[in-house]
Amino acid sequence: MPWFVVDDSAHMHPKILKATNAGFGLWVRCGSYAAQHLTDGIVPGAIARQYGTPAQVRKLVAAGLWHEHGHTCSHPKCQQPAPGDYYMHDYLDPYNPSRREVLARRERAAEKKRKQRGQQLGLDEAPPAPPAPPRPPRPRAETRPIPEDWQPADEDVADAQLARADAGLPQLTAQQLDVVTRKFVRRQLDDRATAAAWGGRWRQWAERERVDTPAADGGDVIPFGRRGPQTEDLFDAAMQRAQARSAQEGAS
Repeated sequence: MPWFVVDDSAHMHPKILKATNAGFGLWVRCGSYAAQHLTDGIVPGAIARQYGTPAQVRKLVAAGLWHEHGHTCSHPKCQQPAPGDYYMHDYLDPYNPSRREVLARRERAAEKKRKQRGQQLGLDEAPPAPPAPPRPPRPRAETRPIPEDWQPADEDVADAQLARADAGLPQLTAQQLDVVTRKFVRRQLDDRATAAAWGGRWRQWAERERVDTPAADGGDVIPFGRRGPQTEDLFDAAMQRAQARSAQEGAS
């Protein structure tokens, strides 16, 4: 950020005294504007009218602190402003840097910082690692219809029996497990279901099965929940056998 330089003897300079305090205030304010915007001492007329009054501007021109368009100042570095604008006398020589000098100084400072960052990266930091390759998508398991001769694994049977025990249901015998499995397979085939593995579905099926009468007495496995056409036939047959056993017991 450039600075607008004010000489330490300005408070007693004849031109400053002639411009009065108000004119001197406008001169300092517009000098700050010229330094910030790198105008090389040019004060746009719009800025002069915004920051000061016409009387203050006339006092600066009369005192020789500002030049209007067409001025005849003999100083070699006093530029000729455009009509309506003003130039600050002796702005560049020897007090304030030019626009070219400020930009060159900024570029040198930026280049110095770039070199320092490059040296720090080479000495203090490892070069950035290349980005990791994208992870391949996980393969989806292939689903297939259940084979007609499908059988549950021993682990599936053990888990189902354990779940039944936790629920207070009787254990299924080998014969009942065979019935449950055949019924399960028929249902999946009727529904045209597909899956990558069938053990989990079978366990849920077996955990929900109930036994009307003990298997030793000819009992049947009846499913909980929704019943399809095949299980309806099995249910009706089981009920008929139960009614027949009750009638025989009554006759005896």
